[in-house]
Parts: sequence; C-alpha cells; structure tokens
Amino acid sequence: MRCGDSRGAGQLDRCPAPRAYANVDVPPVLSSRDSVMTTHEDSEQRRVEAALERSEARGRALLSALLDPTVAIDASGIIQEASASVERVFGYAPSELLGRNISMLMPEPHRSAHDGYLEHYRRTGETNILGRTREFEIVRKDGSTIVVELSVARTEVADDVPPLFIGSFRDVTDKKRAEQALRDSERRFRALFDRAFQFIGLLRPDGTVLEVNQAACEAGALRREDAIGRPFWEARWWSHSSAMSDRIRDAVRRAAEGEFVRFEVAQRGPGDSILDVDFSLMPVKDDAGKVVLLIPEGRDVTALKAAQRAETSTLRALATIGESAAVLAHEIKNPITAVHLALRAVAEKLGEDHKAVLEDLVARMRHLELLMRSTLSFARPLEIRLAACEARELLESTVGRMGPQLAKADSEARIAVDGAVTFMADPKLLGEAISNLVSNAIEAKRSGVHVLLSAARSGTDSVVLSVEDDGPGIPEERRESIFKPFVTTKSGGTGLGLAICRKIVEEHGGTIHVEPSAQGARFVIRLKIPLRDG
Repeated sequence: MRCGDSRGAGQLDRCPAPRAYANVDVPPVLSSRDSVMTTHEDSEQRRVEAALERSEARGRALLSALLDPTVAIDASGIIQEASASVERVFGYAPSELLGRNISMLMPEPHRSAHDGYLEHYRRTGETNILGRTREFEIVRKDGSTIVVELSVARTEVADDVPPLFIGSFRDVTDKKRAEQALRDSERRFRALFDRAFQFIGLLRPDGTVLEVNQAACEAGALRREDAIGRPFWEARWWSHSSAMSDRIRDAVRRAAEGEFVRFEVAQRGPGDSILDVDFSLMPVKDDAGKVVLLIPEGRDVTALKAAQRAETSTLRALATIGESAAVLAHEIKNPITAVHLALRAVAEKLGEDHKAVLEDLVARMRHLELLMRSTLSFARPLEIRLAACEARELLESTVGRMGPQLAKADSEARIAVDGAVTFMADPKLLGEAISNLVSNAIEAKRSGVHVLLSAARSGTDSVVLSVEDDGPGIPEERRESIFKPFVTTKSGGTGLGLAICRKIVEEHGGTIHVEPSAQGARFVIRLKIPLRDG
C-alpha cells in the first residue's frame, strides 16, 4: 500500500522516508483531534499565566500601597518580600532587603540572638510573637533607631511550599515621645500641684471634684479619693455648716457663669478645728469663651487673722493709753511748771541747807516735766509731710541747730555725702531723729566727741543715712532693746529718745538699727522710698 493510501494512523511509521530527506527531521503528522487538544491546552496555559500575572500585579500594588512597612520572611529569617513603604520608614529600598536576614534591622542583642529564636521555633513550635503586637527598636539604614509596634502572622502558601511570616511595622517613635512628654508634664504638674502651699483643686463646671492637692487634703483631714468625684460643696471642708456648704454651692454656680469669686470662709480642719481661709474660684475658659474648668484655691490665714485680731486689740489699748497719756500730760504739765517756779522762788529765801534740798526737788520736777513732754511727743500720732530733701542740706541744717550744744561739749560733727542724694521725706521730723542721735553721742562721751554724719544712695530706690561717733559704743546684748520706750542707762534720761527716732523712721517706711563702728557706735537709717533724680 502506498503512503498516500487511506490507512490507519498507526501505519504511518511504516512509510519509508524519501531518500532525499533521509537526514531531515520531519515533524510528526497530527490528527485533527490532537490539534484541537493542543490549541485548548495552549489557551488554558495562557489564561493561567495571565491570571498569575494579574495576581502578582495585585500583590505588587498591595505592597506599594501599604503605609506601614511590611516584610515577608521564610522560616530562616530571609526576607522574601518588602513593601515600598520600608524605604520611607527604614531608609532601605525594598530591593536592598530582599534575600537578606531580617536581623539586619535589629539592634543588639536581638540581632545576634534572632537566628536562635527562629531555630527554637522550628524545633519546638513555641513563640512569643506570633499573633501579638509588641514594641521593638528598629535600626534604620543611617544607623538611627526608631520605635515600632510589630505584628507578626504566619501564612501558609501551599501544601508543598514552606510557610511565610508576615511582619507589619508601625512607627510609633513620635507617639512614644509624646507619651513621654505627657508623663514628664504630668510629673511636673503633680510636683507643683501637690507641693503647693495653697489649697488647690480642679472642678468641672458643675462642681464635681476632679483633682485636689495634698495640702488641701491635709488641711481638711480627708483622703484624696474621698473628695474626687463628689460635689465640691459636699466635701468634709464644709461639713460643719450647712450655710457654708450653700455658700460654696452658690460660688460654684457663679464661677461656672464666668465670674471670679473670692471671699473668706470658715473651713473645717483636722478634728473639730476651724480654719480661716482666703478662698477663691477661678473659671477656666476655652477658645470659644465657654467655662470648661473651675480652679478652687485657698490660703490658710488662721494665724494671720489671729495676729490681726491681737494687733487690733493692742492698737486699741495703745490708742487709749496714748489718749490718756496726752490728756494726763496736759493736765500735769501746768501744775508741774507752777510747782517748779514756786520751788525756785522759795529756794531764794532759804538757807544753804534747805536750798540744796529744794534744788534737788527742782531737778526732779524738771525731769518729770521732761518725761511728760517726751511721753506726750511719743504718744502723739505723727503727721508725715513729704517733701524733696537734699541730704547734704538736711545734715548741714541739723548740725547748724546743734552748734551751741556741740561747742559746749567741745565736740565736732563732720558731714560726708556721696554725690547728690535727693529723696522724699519730712525734713522736720527726720531732722529731729538725726538730732536725737547726735545728742545721744554727745551725752555718751560727755565731751570731745567726734560725730560723722553721712548719706549715700543704696540701689535705685533707697537711701542710707548714718550717724557714727567715737564714744564708748553700745554693748551687743543691749542693741536690740535700746529702741524700746523707757529703756535707758543715762541718769536723768527718759528712755524715749531712741524710741521716738524709730517711730519717725518707721512712719517713713524705713528701718533703723545700730552696729559697731571702728571706735564707738554707728546708727544706720535706711529709707525705702522712691528716689528722685539728682
């Protein structure tokens, strides 16, 4: 049968090839059925390849779109895939990570130990990271570190393909910094809040207590948790009086409407004690002007109020004594003067023995008159009439008035003024105080005393005047008492001279004290008053 005969397909291999083509590969001849099958398989393969390409494209698009860096590693820690966002966060391009060990992103000691972690997992199946979110440090390409929250999940690829481990990294460095800043701020707030001397709290606009500091708790003998969450007016501080509780409730209402409220309250303290408190409520508003918080503040003024009451009582008593002394001095002054003159007239007509007795009586009456006059001067309220005083002019006029007394005691006074020193004072009263100090210096040494009167600016708002002598000085143990009324060591002295000096200086708002000098005593007057240019 010829090769062209119609015979079964299995007989084709019996046809001898033409000689001319003996060494040429001739493709097998396919039947129409085989051709259809081959075309179908090619089409299916192309469809599968196209689907694979689409799947891979979707995977690449997904990796490119992820905001948080995401990597896939195998069981040995080798990076198989990386999202585009790793470059923005870690500094590495995805291609720089592929095929490298994930430990390259870890600081020590985790970098060296990571392979051991994986080996332990492969051997035992035990892990502390799968299915959890934990914080880690990541080393960026530039060597800097960031803090991330890492979530790791295991995914099965196929039955005959090893699993992959997908890690998602979220950069929380800024969040951690903000949290630390918040903790630091809270710590500073608590330090200031709890260590404040005043009683301080924090309320909602409806009066609910949000915070209260330690000082307020101690003053009210309560625990912090006993106050927080309760209406402010129901706390123990006001439990002694329903009227006081109602007043605090009203204050909260007014403060919640935007009013600053302040008044003195009687607050319950430890035990059954009652404290006098300078209390205030400050509204805190947001940018829209709405009251969002109230700050209650209190200052314990119990001791101050007690001192004020005692001082008021003392001042009233002193005022009464002063008025009585002034009346008494006026009532006694004229009779004393008359007795004094009568005694001198009688002494003129008596013998020497009786005359000596009367002279002694005259001296005693003179001292009594001086004492009464000094007492009247001390008790009388001072009327300060401020005027511009030039220090040199004031000191020179004082020394000029005392010229006869200085000459009689064979003494001298020098003046030293550091530049032009001009200030505000009552020249008459201040001159009287300086004269008293000079007189004391003369009386202490009796004769041959040298007195230095000086003046100088001190800072920008005060002036210092001093009177220094070369007398016997004042013992240290007496320096605190010499300004008290009726304290004196001089025979015939009233003990009011230095007391009057202090009164004059203090009425000017200044101070006076004594300090040792090179030879004698040095009285220093410091006036805290505004200075004028000059």
